[in-house]
Amino acid sequence: MPRRRNPSKQVSRRSHRGCHRCRLHKIRCDETKPHCGPCVSRGYSDCVYVQILKWETDYVGRAFGRAGVWSKSGAGTNNKRKASTPPSTLDKNNHNYCSVPTRVLPYGFLNSFVTDFMKEESSSSSSDDSSSDDHRSAALTLRKNLGSLNRPVTYIQLDTQAESHLLSYYLNRICPMTIPCAKGESPFSALIFPFAVSSASPALMHALLGLAASHRARTDSSYQSVALSYSAKVIRSLRLTIDNRSSIDIAASSEILVLMMLLCQLEIIAECDKRWVTHLRGARDLIRFRRQGMSSDAAKMATKQQSPWEQIIKFAERYFAFYDVMGRTACGEEPIFGNDFWSAQEDQLDLWMGCSPHLVSIIGEVTELSFKYKRLSASTTEDYWQDLEKQRMRLTSVLQRPKLKSDSDDMIIRNTVELKRLTAELYLHSALNDSTPTTPIIRQNVKKILRLVAMLLGAGVKAGLTWPLFMAACQLDPTEELEWETEDLDYKDDDDVAVPHHARPFVLYVLEKLSDSLSNVTRTRSVIEKVWKQREAASFLSYDRQQSPSPKAFNDWARFVAPLCHNISLA
Repeated sequence: MPRRRNPSKQVSRRSHRGCHRCRLHKIRCDETKPHCGPCVSRGYSDCVYVQILKWETDYVGRAFGRAGVWSKSGAGTNNKRKASTPPSTLDKNNHNYCSVPTRVLPYGFLNSFVTDFMKEESSSSSSDDSSSDDHRSAALTLRKNLGSLNRPVTYIQLDTQAESHLLSYYLNRICPMTIPCAKGESPFSALIFPFAVSSASPALMHALLGLAASHRARTDSSYQSVALSYSAKVIRSLRLTIDNRSSIDIAASSEILVLMMLLCQLEIIAECDKRWVTHLRGARDLIRFRRQGMSSDAAKMATKQQSPWEQIIKFAERYFAFYDVMGRTACGEEPIFGNDFWSAQEDQLDLWMGCSPHLVSIIGEVTELSFKYKRLSASTTEDYWQDLEKQRMRLTSVLQRPKLKSDSDDMIIRNTVELKRLTAELYLHSALNDSTPTTPIIRQNVKKILRLVAMLLGAGVKAGLTWPLFMAACQLDPTEELEWETEDLDYKDDDDVAVPHHARPFVLYVLEKLSDSLSNVTRTRSVIEKVWKQREAASFLSYDRQQSPSPKAFNDWARFVAPLCHNISLA
C-alpha cells in the first residue's frame, strides 16, 4: 500500500520548462541557467532550453493522467471539457491564437525526388507534375483588378449580361497585357476587336469571349465550362465553314485565319500541352496554300474582296510565325514556319513582338543552324562544316551591331528591345557556341537580362518577359547562387514584398508575378525546375562523365534543356 502524501508539502509536478536533455531522458531538471544541475553533474558542457511545439491532439493525449483529468474535484472535469471542446467554440476572451500567415510565397525551396534522376518516358509532358501554386497566387493578383472590370460593355448588343462582362474583361484586361507599353495600341483591340464586331458570323465574337473566359478560369473554376462552351462553338463554326466553302474561298478568307489564331491563343492560356501546335500546323498549311494560289484569277478576285482586312491577315500570319520561332528556340527542333517568312531588311519596331522582324529573322536563323548542327555526323564533309561555321560567325557579328528604327523615347520600349537583343545573343552562344553556365559571357548576359526583367516588371510590364526569363533561368550554374543585383538596394514590389537579389529565387518570384499573364507559366516553371534539378544532379558526377553527353546532345543546351521543351510556348 503506497504511503500517504504529506498534505503540508507541495505536490511535485514535472515541469515543462526544463532543458532539452533532461526532458528527453525524463530527468527532473532544476532549471538552472545557463547550465542546469543534472547536466553539469553528468559532464555536459552545453545545456539548451528550447520550446518544442506539439499538435493539440498529441498534447491532450499526453496530458492524460498528469494534469488532473480524472480528479474528483470540479477542476479536473472542467479541464477535460475544455480539452475536448473544439477551438472554435471556446471563449475568445480566455484564449489567444496565432494568426494564420497571410503571405505564403510559392518559391524558396526546390525539392528533388528519385523520379527526377530516372529517365523519363516522354519529354513532352506539360503540366502534370507542376505545382498549383501559380493558380493560388494568380487568384490573389486578379481579384485586386476585377473591381474595375465589372462594368459591362453597353455599346454592343450581346445576348446576356455575362457576355458583356466577358467582353469588358477582354478589352480592359487581356488586350493591355499583349504589348509592353500602356501608351501603345494592342492589335487585339485595334484590329481583332473591330473585325469581330463587323463580322456577320458570331464565331469571332464567341472566340473573344472564350479567350476572356479561359483567362478568368485560371482563378475562378466556374468559368471553365463557359470557356469550353465558347471553344466548342468556334470549332463547330470553323468546321462548317471549311466544309461548305471552296478551297479558294478558304485560302482567301481572313475570318478563318483569325479564328485559328484565337483558338491557338485560347489553348495557350488554358495551360496547353501540344494542342496549340495543332492550330499552328493548320495555319501553316493554310498560309502556304494562300500564297501559292494567289496566281489564279479567282484567287485574286477573292483576295481583292478581302483587301480592307489585309492588315489583319498580315498580323495573323506574323502571330503564328513568331510563336513558332520563340517556341523552337528551346527545343531546337525544325521550325514549322521557314525563316523565309521574315524580312531581314525590316528594321521597324513591332510593339507587339517587342523587337523588329529583322531580329526575329536572326533568331530563326540560329534555330535552323542549331538544327543543322544537331544532324551532323562523322561522314559530314569539311566544306559543309566550314559553311556552318561561317554562318555562325556571321550571326554573331550581326547581333553585335543592333539596328532598330524607332522614334520612341520611351525607356520601357528601349529596355524591351534591349532585353530581346541580349536574350538572342545568349541563345546564340548557348545553341551554337557550346557555352555553359560558367562561361563568362553567359554569366554576364544572364545578369543583364535579369536586371532588365526586374526594371520592366517594376514598371508593370508583363508582355514579352517569359522567353528572356526562361533563357536566363536555364543557364544558371547549380554550384553558384548568382547575385544579379550587387548594389545594396531594397527592392520592393507593389505588395511590399522584397524582391530577391539572387537569381533562382528571383526567377521563381517573377514566374509568380507572371502567373496572371497570357503565357503558359505553369509549363515554363515546370521545365525550369527540371533543368535545375538535372544540372544539380550532373554536378555530382565525375568530370569524365560530365564531359561525355549523350549521342544526341551535341552541346550543353541540347543535353539539359532541349529534351524537356517539346511544344513549349514561350512568346
